[in-house]
Amino acid sequence: MDDSQQISLNKVSVAYPGAERNQLSDLTIKTPAHQIIGILGPSNSGKTTLCRLLSGIIPQVMRADVQGEYRLGTLNPTANWAEINRFIGYVFQNPADQLSGMAETVATEMAFSLVNLGQSASAIDAKVRALARQFQLIDQLNQNPATLSGGQMQRLAIACALVTDPEVLIFDDPTSQMDPVGTSQFFAWLKNQHDKTIFVTSTNVDALCNTVDSLWVLNAGQLVASGTPRKIFNQPAKSELIPAPVVFNLASQMGWALPDGDYPVTQAELMEATGHER
Repeated sequence: MDDSQQISLNKVSVAYPGAERNQLSDLTIKTPAHQIIGILGPSNSGKTTLCRLLSGIIPQVMRADVQGEYRLGTLNPTANWAEINRFIGYVFQNPADQLSGMAETVATEMAFSLVNLGQSASAIDAKVRALARQFQLIDQLNQNPATLSGGQMQRLAIACALVTDPEVLIFDDPTSQMDPVGTSQFFAWLKNQHDKTIFVTSTNVDALCNTVDSLWVLNAGQLVASGTPRKIFNQPAKSELIPAPVVFNLASQMGWALPDGDYPVTQAELMEATGHER
């Protein structure tokens, strides 16, 4: 992907066959590459559909009518599936949908894409073990994927998406089945991935605010707000669509504002607002 290019959606609408309304309607937005973008919105707002569109799954794998133009770098994912699939890693909302179902072990599942790329056995083993250590799966390498817990299966799905080192990552609620420790570890890892372009949906608003560069807020298939987490949550009209982070609620109740008048949404901003920035 050409880093000088922007991620661009221009009047994009998506409708599933037989649906009474568009799942996405008239989305227009541009954002630089190498950003971490959080996608928020109430239930059925179009978050998963947007992830599927961004990855090229819609319309290449899942049928849908797509209107408008979408470009990721120099490529059009809706038209160049074979090319786009080489450098996009996608993590499904349900990790079981992502796994092959044919692998007898976690290690084999993780190695699947690397085998298809013709990499050597030693290179595959090194990559698989490195990711297994990173995502706390080293003790499960010889275990059947079907026997994993929900959180372990989500970590396996993430590792499988990362194994080919894609330039673009799309995570659709990747921690929904993880415990608080696993969720915290995932977002701590995600925060350091600024060499990639990343989209992530999550119901964990606090984790998103502490991680992403910007937020896209959807409602009924429309993009109703975009910007930094701080700017998003300092717009009162959006409070009915998405829950505010704990820090914002505390600061607004206590009157702890930042110099520009905004209330903080992260721990670092809270320290600044209360005069204890470190």
